[in-house]
Amino acid sequence: MSVDVVLELDLKWREAELASLKRLAITSSTETVAYQALLRALWALLYAHFEGFTKFCWDTVLDHIQSEEVPAGELEEKFAMLALEGDFKRLRGDLASPSIWKFFEGVLPNSLTAHAAFSDEGRLKTDSNLWPNVFERESSRLGIECVELQRHRPRIKALVARRNDIAHGKSMVIAGLSEYHDYENATLCLMHELAIKAIEIVDGKSYIATPPQ
Repeated sequence: MSVDVVLELDLKWREAELASLKRLAITSSTETVAYQALLRALWALLYAHFEGFTKFCWDTVLDHIQSEEVPAGELEEKFAMLALEGDFKRLRGDLASPSIWKFFEGVLPNSLTAHAAFSDEGRLKTDSNLWPNVFERESSRLGIECVELQRHRPRIKALVARRNDIAHGKSMVIAGLSEYHDYENATLCLMHELAIKAIEIVDGKSYIATPPQ
């Protein structure tokens, strides 16, 4: 299954789940505890899908590259560094001269000629709280820059902060569905742009290094 189809299907089930919960809120009386509870549940679910889809999107790009069985040495620098992150981490754990010598003499040359594989160390992290700066930092490791993040940075920041309040059992009140809709729109716009940028990487094969002139 192509990457664009995989990402589209993932977005669809997430949007369907949000729509289903919104339908319950729409049919509830705004004066009830149930209405407020549904709004809080919607907010928490929106964040969960934001974080979940972001990680899924990043991993889908790396999974595709890995499936192509490209030697790590033929990858564009950003992607090569991610593929070699496990080796780099082990090197940082022992910087004695013999270890450094062994790394450059054997480990690195072998890793550069082997098919690129992305271990846990080379995967992008959401840090459990996907603040705008975390999204920006990690996405840039794939060469992704999202305009929608700049447009909606305050709302994405508020989404994370207020989700944390809900997760910690604080009495965070959402004014109504109209307020929630503004945040949902901002978040979904960012998620869709991320998907487009991921597809562009795969379709354009920008993960392959440009041959020297």
